[in-house]
Amino acid sequence: MKKTAVLLLALLCCSACAKKDDFSAEDGDVQRAEQVTIFESKDSQKKWLLQADQVDFEDLSNAVLTNPRLLLRENGQDSAEVSGQKGTFDYNHKLVSIEGKAKIKSFTQQINLATDRFFYDVDKDKIWSDKKTIVTRGTAKITARGGIETDSKLVKIEFKKQSTRLPENIQEIQGAV
Repeated sequence: MKKTAVLLLALLCCSACAKKDDFSAEDGDVQRAEQVTIFESKDSQKKWLLQADQVDFEDLSNAVLTNPRLLLRENGQDSAEVSGQKGTFDYNHKLVSIEGKAKIKSFTQQINLATDRFFYDVDKDKIWSDKKTIVTRGTAKITARGGIETDSKLVKIEFKKQSTRLPENIQEIQGAV
């Protein structure tokens, strides 16, 4: 319950911070806000931050995001960023979807993932894709034709229908580490 209250409070604060001149009932932008950040905290530390250039709050159960960036945190440090061209945040199910040239960059594991869309379940701390996903680490490249599933740490990634391009020599592997 506290987590939901924090999320709603963050949304209201972001909406309240917009300039009065930016919105009018005539132009239909009453439920939109720019440069919005939604986050969840635990033990005075942010677990994740969802930022977007613009958010449409018209639907009472979903926020529609423009240029979303989901920053995942571990032990108070940034661990990964999920970004794309558009997305949604489902308040009731605490589910984020990011699509349109979607990418994940892991700061801790030095891994990059790319696909059409990623999903993040806040409560289960689970990230997945359901379409062809390319995972790159150094010069090694793995294509998961059926998508991937992992947690926000990206330490253990489950590949669905994969194919792998192995490094040509040992130096390529050593350069990735």
